[in-house]
Amino acid sequence: MSALIPPVPPVRPEYERPLEPFTAVAVQRPLSPWNRLMGHAWLRKGLILAALALAWELAARWQANELLLPTFTATAKALAEGLASGELIAKTALSLSVLVRGYALGVALAFLLTSLAVSTRLGRDLLGTLTSMLNPLPAIALLPLALLWFGLGQGSLIFVLVHSVLWPPA
Repeated sequence: MSALIPPVPPVRPEYERPLEPFTAVAVQRPLSPWNRLMGHAWLRKGLILAALALAWELAARWQANELLLPTFTATAKALAEGLASGELIAKTALSLSVLVRGYALGVALAFLLTSLAVSTRLGRDLLGTLTSMLNPLPAIALLPLALLWFGLGQGSLIFVLVHSVLWPPA
Protein backbone atom coordinates (compact mmCIF):
# COMPACT_ATOMS: atom_id res chain seq x y z
CA MET A 1 0.00 0.00 0.00
CA SER A 2 2.81 2.42 0.77
CA ALA A 3 4.34 1.71 -2.61
CA LEU A 4 1.37 3.41 -4.34
CA ILE A 5 1.86 6.78 -2.60
CA PRO A 6 4.56 8.80 -4.32
CA PRO A 7 7.30 10.09 -2.06
CA VAL A 8 7.05 13.78 -1.12
CA PRO A 9 10.14 15.73 -2.13
CA PRO A 10 11.87 17.63 0.61
CA VAL A 11 11.03 21.33 0.91
CA ARG A 12 13.94 23.55 0.00
CA PRO A 13 14.59 26.05 2.76
CA GLU A 14 15.64 28.96 0.52
CA TYR A 15 12.08 29.20 -0.81
CA GLU A 16 10.56 29.50 2.63
CA ARG A 17 12.03 32.84 3.57
CA PRO A 18 9.42 35.11 5.02
CA LEU A 19 8.91 38.42 3.28
CA GLU A 20 9.59 41.60 5.15
CA PRO A 21 6.59 43.84 5.49
CA PHE A 22 6.46 46.60 2.92
CA THR A 23 6.29 49.86 4.79
CA ALA A 24 7.97 52.38 2.50
CA VAL A 25 5.20 53.73 0.30
CA ALA A 26 6.13 56.44 -2.16
CA VAL A 27 3.75 59.33 -1.98
CA GLN A 28 2.56 60.13 -5.46
CA ARG A 29 1.80 63.77 -5.99
CA PRO A 30 -0.93 64.70 -8.46
CA LEU A 31 0.27 65.80 -11.86
CA SER A 32 0.37 69.46 -12.66
CA PRO A 33 -2.04 70.67 -15.37
CA TRP A 34 0.90 71.13 -17.77
CA ASN A 35 2.13 67.54 -17.25
CA ARG A 36 -1.43 66.27 -17.58
CA LEU A 37 -1.78 68.09 -20.92
CA MET A 38 1.60 66.89 -22.18
CA GLY A 39 0.48 63.33 -21.54
CA HIS A 40 -1.66 63.52 -24.69
CA ALA A 41 0.18 62.54 -27.88
CA TRP A 42 -2.16 64.51 -30.15
CA LEU A 43 -1.35 67.72 -28.29
CA ARG A 44 2.41 67.14 -28.38
CA LYS A 45 2.29 66.41 -32.12
CA GLY A 46 0.10 69.44 -32.72
CA LEU A 47 2.58 71.64 -30.88
CA ILE A 48 5.41 70.21 -32.99
CA LEU A 49 3.47 70.99 -36.18
CA ALA A 50 2.73 74.51 -34.95
CA ALA A 51 6.43 75.06 -34.16
CA LEU A 52 7.42 73.82 -37.63
CA ALA A 53 4.84 76.11 -39.26
CA LEU A 54 6.16 79.05 -37.22
CA ALA A 55 9.75 78.23 -38.22
CA TRP A 56 8.64 78.03 -41.88
CA GLU A 57 6.87 81.38 -41.62
CA LEU A 58 9.86 83.07 -39.98
CA ALA A 59 12.35 81.62 -42.49
CA ALA A 60 10.19 82.75 -45.42
CA ARG A 61 9.78 86.26 -44.03
CA TRP A 62 13.52 86.47 -43.31
CA GLN A 63 14.36 85.43 -46.87
CA ALA A 64 11.71 87.79 -48.31
CA ASN A 65 11.38 86.01 -51.66
CA GLU A 66 7.83 84.71 -52.28
CA LEU A 67 8.91 82.89 -55.41
CA LEU A 68 11.71 80.93 -53.77
CA LEU A 69 10.07 80.24 -50.40
CA PRO A 70 6.44 81.29 -49.92
CA THR A 71 5.22 81.86 -46.39
CA PHE A 72 3.18 79.29 -44.53
CA THR A 73 0.17 81.58 -44.48
CA ALA A 74 0.35 82.14 -48.26
CA THR A 75 0.61 78.38 -48.81
CA ALA A 76 -2.31 77.65 -46.47
CA LYS A 77 -4.37 80.35 -48.22
CA ALA A 78 -3.57 78.86 -51.66
CA LEU A 79 -4.51 75.40 -50.37
CA ALA A 80 -7.85 76.67 -49.04
CA GLU A 81 -8.60 78.52 -52.29
CA GLY A 82 -7.67 75.47 -54.40
CA LEU A 83 -9.89 73.21 -52.33
CA ALA A 84 -12.77 75.71 -52.34
CA SER A 85 -12.67 76.21 -56.11
CA GLY A 86 -12.32 72.47 -56.80
CA GLU A 87 -9.28 73.05 -59.00
CA LEU A 88 -6.94 71.23 -56.62
CA ILE A 89 -9.23 68.20 -56.49
CA ALA A 90 -9.46 68.10 -60.31
CA LYS A 91 -5.67 68.37 -60.74
CA THR A 92 -5.15 65.68 -58.09
CA ALA A 93 -7.59 63.39 -59.89
CA LEU A 94 -5.77 63.99 -63.17
CA SER A 95 -2.40 63.16 -61.59
CA LEU A 96 -3.78 60.02 -59.99
CA SER A 97 -5.30 58.90 -63.29
CA VAL A 98 -1.90 59.24 -65.00
CA LEU A 99 -0.29 57.24 -62.19
CA VAL A 100 -2.94 54.51 -62.39
CA ARG A 101 -2.66 54.27 -66.19
CA GLY A 102 1.13 54.01 -66.00
CA TYR A 103 0.95 51.42 -63.24
CA ALA A 104 -1.73 49.36 -65.02
CA LEU A 105 0.17 49.40 -68.31
CA GLY A 106 3.38 48.41 -66.49
CA VAL A 107 1.64 45.53 -64.71
CA ALA A 108 0.08 44.34 -67.99
CA LEU A 109 3.46 44.40 -69.74
CA ALA A 110 5.08 42.62 -66.79
CA PHE A 111 2.38 39.94 -66.98
CA LEU A 112 2.93 39.57 -70.72
CA LEU A 113 6.72 39.36 -70.42
CA THR A 114 6.51 36.93 -67.50
CA SER A 115 4.04 34.71 -69.35
CA LEU A 116 6.30 34.73 -72.39
CA ALA A 117 9.34 33.92 -70.25
CA VAL A 118 7.61 31.05 -68.50
CA SER A 119 6.25 29.49 -71.68
CA THR A 120 9.16 29.74 -74.13
CA ARG A 121 12.93 29.69 -74.08
CA LEU A 122 13.08 32.67 -76.43
CA GLY A 123 10.84 34.63 -74.04
CA ARG A 124 13.11 33.71 -71.13
CA ASP A 125 16.14 34.93 -73.07
CA LEU A 126 14.31 38.12 -74.08
CA LEU A 127 13.31 38.87 -70.49
CA GLY A 128 16.82 38.14 -69.22
CA THR A 129 18.37 40.45 -71.80
CA LEU A 130 15.85 43.26 -71.19
CA THR A 131 16.28 42.93 -67.45
CA SER A 132 20.06 43.12 -67.62
CA MET A 133 19.83 46.16 -69.92
CA LEU A 134 17.06 48.18 -68.29
CA ASN A 135 17.06 47.22 -64.61
CA PRO A 136 20.22 49.19 -63.68
CA LEU A 137 18.88 52.30 -65.45
CA PRO A 138 16.98 54.64 -63.11
CA ALA A 139 13.59 55.68 -64.43
CA ILE A 140 14.33 59.37 -63.95
CA ALA A 141 17.33 59.01 -66.29
CA LEU A 142 14.88 58.18 -69.08
CA LEU A 143 12.89 61.37 -68.58
CA PRO A 144 14.93 63.49 -71.04
CA LEU A 145 14.59 60.76 -73.70
CA ALA A 146 10.90 60.41 -72.94
CA LEU A 147 10.43 64.16 -73.32
CA LEU A 148 12.16 64.02 -76.72
CA TRP A 149 10.19 61.00 -77.89
CA PHE A 150 6.75 61.79 -76.45
CA GLY A 151 6.94 65.53 -75.79
CA LEU A 152 5.65 67.38 -72.78
CA GLY A 153 2.56 65.72 -71.45
CA GLN A 154 1.18 62.49 -70.17
CA GLY A 155 2.92 60.23 -72.69
CA SER A 156 6.38 60.86 -71.30
CA LEU A 157 5.15 60.45 -67.73
CA ILE A 158 3.45 57.17 -68.52
CA PHE A 159 6.61 55.92 -70.26
CA VAL A 160 8.70 56.65 -67.15
CA LEU A 161 6.07 55.07 -64.90
CA VAL A 162 5.96 51.90 -67.00
CA HIS A 163 9.75 51.67 -66.79
CA SER A 164 9.55 52.11 -63.01
CA VAL A 165 6.99 49.33 -62.70
CA LEU A 166 8.73 46.90 -65.07
CA TRP A 167 12.26 47.34 -63.74
CA PRO A 168 12.06 48.32 -60.04
CA PRO A 169 15.34 49.02 -58.26
CA ALA A 170 16.76 45.93 -56.66
